[in-house]
Amino acid sequence: MKKIFTLVAAAVMALTVNAKDYKGDLSVTWVGNSLRTQETTISVTEQEDGKYTLALNNFQLAGLGGVGNIVLPNVEGIVDNSGNGKTFLATDQTIEITAGDDPTIEDWLGPRLDEVPVSVKADMTENNLYAVIKIEGFGGIDVVFGDGGYQLPNSGFEEFHKATYTSGKDEYSSDEPNAWHSFNSGIAAGATMFTKLALQNGSTSISEDVRDDANGTKCVKITSSVVWGVAANGTMTTGRMQAGSITPTDAANCAFLDFDNEEVDGNGDPFYTVLNGKPDALTVWVRFQQGADLGDNKYATVSAVITDGTYYQDPEDAKVTYNNVVAKAQNKTIESKDFTWQQLTIPFDYDTYASNNAEAKAILVTISTNATPGVGSKDDKNPDQLYVDDIALVYNAGLESLSIKGTDVTLEEGKTSYEISNLTGELTLDDIVAVSDGKGAYVTKKIEATDGGALVTVKVTSNDLKTVNTWTVNVKGVSTGIDKVETTTENGVQAIYTIDGRQVNTMDAKGIYIVRKADGTTVKVLKK
Repeated sequence: MKKIFTLVAAAVMALTVNAKDYKGDLSVTWVGNSLRTQETTISVTEQEDGKYTLALNNFQLAGLGGVGNIVLPNVEGIVDNSGNGKTFLATDQTIEITAGDDPTIEDWLGPRLDEVPVSVKADMTENNLYAVIKIEGFGGIDVVFGDGGYQLPNSGFEEFHKATYTSGKDEYSSDEPNAWHSFNSGIAAGATMFTKLALQNGSTSISEDVRDDANGTKCVKITSSVVWGVAANGTMTTGRMQAGSITPTDAANCAFLDFDNEEVDGNGDPFYTVLNGKPDALTVWVRFQQGADLGDNKYATVSAVITDGTYYQDPEDAKVTYNNVVAKAQNKTIESKDFTWQQLTIPFDYDTYASNNAEAKAILVTISTNATPGVGSKDDKNPDQLYVDDIALVYNAGLESLSIKGTDVTLEEGKTSYEISNLTGELTLDDIVAVSDGKGAYVTKKIEATDGGALVTVKVTSNDLKTVNTWTVNVKGVSTGIDKVETTTENGVQAIYTIDGRQVNTMDAKGIYIVRKADGTTVKVLKK
């Protein structure tokens, strides 16, 4: 029987009580090809039963034709327990796509298919909706609605703008990647000759010297310079550069971000980058060469710091305590390796900054030709060079550990189906402790009764909603009447502690851990 979900039917079934229209950009990939981004509206209606109806009406494949109305009622909504105002929406349904009412579209493709599997994962707040939609019909359509704030803008460094520093009647310009900045768009902390000279030297330029399998045709080249005989590291940042002292190690020389800063760059972008996710790592391609042999100071550096959006600078001022840091990912030992392209994977450290209890709202990424301020080539004709391309934030969706009624499931790489015998008693969702390797991943647990036991299904959705992985465990000997799904955030737990009370982010080492779950209860987990 066809499952027909029209707007009228959905309204009647749901008995809706509250509707919200979200407007934003829709990015569509069809059979592997990216189509033109289009602006559209997704309506989310809260039902009287606490569930939601999502409606993407008049959906089109830009430039290719109309698909129709995609309406999904009875979507479960789980409130994020971290207090950030997010609600996680998830559903997998098979629906009939109905014809839209856009008069410019004569023929709608959707109604040609009887039933179409549609999957939706979404993060919703009062003012923002970020959704990932997968439509299995028509060869496969992947849809991303809204920016989401889960990736760095212009991550392939394909788009540039002109940055200009003005000193008197003189202007000094360079090409800066959109959403990234160097010295020509920086500010001086003091009106000294040194700071003025420092801001005249733009570090970034456009390069087409990309690796063979690059995602685009351009990358950014960062170059060092010399100011008053002092080596000036080539640097770019998602924040804003500040020159404040002739002493390179002075805290007045830094990159900084601050949501209160209302100034914009030459492209009209702010000097900060919004981040709504909790990435597990940062990956980036680099190609590095020093202009002179600097002995032990032979390293370039990449630094990424997640903050709550209040003022933060990198390097930090040693006289200031920064309680607004959420996590850091830093590599200060990037070697040349014969000036070849190399991909770096830099994990984020959340554990060190957990006591700050800061909420992730912004990210400051700073990339420099040397890890030590003021240490670099002093030869203007042979500067340090650092090429950067295809930077990305990584969101994990794996399982770090899984236990059922206190019994560990020995997880093996590539294996997703398991079996446990000799367990007794009633099996409930509280008996299942699933911890993801993704810091902000969503964990869904399901129990279904079977002959002689129960089937446990654990699904992990990455924090950016792009990846979903599923594990099943056939549990013999238990009893259950449950057929229910429970979804939680933050790896399905609120916190993990060692037996001596120290809070940690993962259970990598062997030993006994105390896991506090989202419902406030605690369980003891033995990691063998």
